[in-house]
Amino acid sequence: MPESIEPMKASLADKPPNGQDWLFEIKWDGVRAIASVDREEVRLQARSGLRCERQYPELAVIHHQIAAKQVVLDGEIAVLDSKGVARFHLIQPRIANADPNSVAHLARSTPVVYFLFDLLYLDGYDLRQVELRDRKRLLEQIITPSEVLRVSDSFPGAGEEMLAAAREHGLEGIVAKHASSCYEAKRSREWLKIKIVNEQEFVIGGFTEPQGERQHFGALVLGVYEAGKLRWVGNVGTGFDQKMLANLYARFKPLIANTCPFAARPKPDRGMTWLRPELVCEVKFGEWTQDQRLRAPVFLGLRNDVVPREVRREQVDAEEQPDFLHEDEKEATREIDGQTLKFTNLNKVFYPEEGYTKRDVLNYYAAVADLILPHLKDRPLSLKRYPNGINHDYFFQKNVRESLAPWLRTELIESEHNQGPIKYVFAEDRASLLYLANLGCIDQNPWMSRSPTLDQPDFVLIDLDPQECPFERIVDAALLVKEVLDKIGLTGYPKTTGGDGMHVYIPVKPIYSYAETRTFAELIARLVFDRKPDLFTTPRSVSKRTTDRVYFDYLQNGKSKTIAAPYVLRAYAGAPVATPLDWSEVRYGLEPRQFNISNARERFAEKGDLFSGVLEKPQNIEEAVGKLEKLMR
Repeated sequence: MPESIEPMKASLADKPPNGQDWLFEIKWDGVRAIASVDREEVRLQARSGLRCERQYPELAVIHHQIAAKQVVLDGEIAVLDSKGVARFHLIQPRIANADPNSVAHLARSTPVVYFLFDLLYLDGYDLRQVELRDRKRLLEQIITPSEVLRVSDSFPGAGEEMLAAAREHGLEGIVAKHASSCYEAKRSREWLKIKIVNEQEFVIGGFTEPQGERQHFGALVLGVYEAGKLRWVGNVGTGFDQKMLANLYARFKPLIANTCPFAARPKPDRGMTWLRPELVCEVKFGEWTQDQRLRAPVFLGLRNDVVPREVRREQVDAEEQPDFLHEDEKEATREIDGQTLKFTNLNKVFYPEEGYTKRDVLNYYAAVADLILPHLKDRPLSLKRYPNGINHDYFFQKNVRESLAPWLRTELIESEHNQGPIKYVFAEDRASLLYLANLGCIDQNPWMSRSPTLDQPDFVLIDLDPQECPFERIVDAALLVKEVLDKIGLTGYPKTTGGDGMHVYIPVKPIYSYAETRTFAELIARLVFDRKPDLFTTPRSVSKRTTDRVYFDYLQNGKSKTIAAPYVLRAYAGAPVATPLDWSEVRYGLEPRQFNISNARERFAEKGDLFSGVLEKPQNIEEAVGKLEKLMR
């Protein structure tokens, strides 16, 4: 049974599509959740990836209504009003509640209903590549409805009628899903949402001073992310009662910041208090104005189930750009950066479990080349080639042959280990990147320093590897590293490795030797080990490491050592991607392989380059070393 599934998302549409192949459902105004039921155990995962079954204890019994041993279900958890209409403000008090007594009281006074609309896994069978119409048929067969568990009805070809009925009953809108659609971990136009009420999530970046008799604050300052930057979209000052004002203000106090989180300051900004952008709220509004501001917004509640950096403006999507290589091409020739490249064996399967081909790998790199290339520029590469896919033999290639394209940038670099020069290749442009991918280089593994200053790395690597431990321990270790970096005045940038561990990059000016950066990483390792010795294991030898611990590999900081670059695919099942993270995403519920070839591009389009600071904000470490030494006394 899959451990974690990224939910499929609907694109916004302005009207219902036509045809009997479209299935229409109510758009339930609640909390999206994927349920994994393993006999009597029920696990619920919110959109953010975090577990949430503790908030909804009444759903612990749903296994009794399921005629199967193991299932993965998709649906919406909602609270209904007296007319049977789901209202977000009714479920809002339950989303973030962690107090067991309060949760138990709310389960009795404000019970939820879990509306199911998809079946993703059933007793040993992964159904994500099965057509939706068949998944729904199986779902109906295995579910016995109850007070807390229902199947969301769907109606073929009834878009206009459903929309009219939803408008009459004051619903948020409807969802249209193509009957033949497979389940994809991304936003898709195979699923469409048609809204009657404009309502979506916004990031809270600050608040204004209270006016008149109001206490605590006047309005919330709202934003959405565009290309990785927070953009101001307006303020919301209605929808609060006195108790909510007090509760929100208590949540805001620890987040008060000196700097404005928005890329461009709101105007006017007089009397605004800034907040770290860590809270998300749901807001209803009339429309978007011509200058991209909210008209007549009304606050509905906080959303703890949404990652702030995933919040963007919902709008009718433009057509997707066509793939670089087409499905009907077995071979192809393209002109790229002035070079003629021939791509061969495009149907060769590189990821057997998922069926991803060499074509898929090349299309991925063509789409994200602009993100990857700045992190490869001037760095020698150690090539790891998988000519027949991840389940077949691979080989390393540092010393490149003369048979490679003569236009590729190469350099002879002296090697103490080889006692002679090694001819390294570089990926300087899109043509080079795609040429290497065509050779079976699924990932790219660069040095930590750039030519011509190869003896001076431009970041310190914190490499956290699991030693037979759950990923939650990696999260604990990474957050402890951040705590140390905050205390010594340095900024680190986390990313998943695409495997089972995590990297934190600390950008530094290229004026230090590898010995100095390695020593600096070792000092951090010693400090975190002293603080939580039961979290880490230190022996270099794998056989001597303690299990259920995190291995802090500071020795990885060395000349000619390589690591998987940010944004590259990895040669593991599921086609995971080494993915830069915002620190707010480093928390329990994060799964190391939740970012993959099917959903990473959408994420990167929303967030931009979260690792831009690694390139643009180098740091000195002399003062930080002194602070580290004081912390170790």
